[in-house]
Amino acid sequence: MSLKNVIKRAPVTIIGIPSLIAFTLYTHDVFMVFFTIAGLLILGEAYRMARPNGTEPNVWLGFASYLAIVADQLLGDGSYLGPIIISTVLLLLTLEMFRKKPHVLENVATTFFAAVFVAMAMSYFILLQQLGYEGVGGNIGGYAVLTVFIGVWTCDSLAYFVGSAIGKHKIFPRVSPNKSWEGSISGLIGSFIALVLIVRSGWLPGLDYVDALMLGLITGVAGQIGDFAESLVKRDVGVKDSSNLLPGHGGAWDRLDSILFAAPLSYLYLVLVVGL
Repeated sequence: MSLKNVIKRAPVTIIGIPSLIAFTLYTHDVFMVFFTIAGLLILGEAYRMARPNGTEPNVWLGFASYLAIVADQLLGDGSYLGPIIISTVLLLLTLEMFRKKPHVLENVATTFFAAVFVAMAMSYFILLQQLGYEGVGGNIGGYAVLTVFIGVWTCDSLAYFVGSAIGKHKIFPRVSPNKSWEGSISGLIGSFIALVLIVRSGWLPGLDYVDALMLGLITGVAGQIGDFAESLVKRDVGVKDSSNLLPGHGGAWDRLDSILFAAPLSYLYLVLVVGL
């Protein structure tokens, strides 16, 4: 990474990380609103990235579907998910008759898939932060979110530095030519170590070393798959970043690609297996 790029990235990092930690641990509504908006930004980036291939997503209906799903998951009990999904599909197919755009099936599929995927991923991410929320000082979910961030960031950092130094065996050259097995395995080991230290510190009560290994596996493997998944899409449409929203960091999807995979699985593990 060049010095110029480091300087460009510094303001976002210096301001963003402390702010993220603060509202993750000490707020509820701010976190929910912030990441709901972040999901909208990711969805918008996905729709823009689809256009070079000739696809024309129904952006506003996609946004409306996303917000309806998020509201149902966060403000309700999730019981309206089925009606929202079928209504979205029926509306998409109906409106395509009036839009007079080519690639009808691609338009409908892209609009629907992106809206549902981002909405469910961000909903589970926000629900993770709400685990055990009892006001300031009682936010177990906030520590769970930071745990996922630490696991993902540790994996990303070690994978980058080790891969840059000694990486020779490429994983998916077609998708991401610079990522190597050496870096990937190092990142996974780093996630395991980070999660073991978190469990040992008592940061998240009720977790043992098996849980640490499972969360390390989730953040280390699922996080990397999320990175590869976005790289696959970007390579398919021929773009380097999902947008230029954050100087030196790319777009919202670039920053949260690993989280979109790791956070929902971490939430499901902590709720269904650990019982938080």
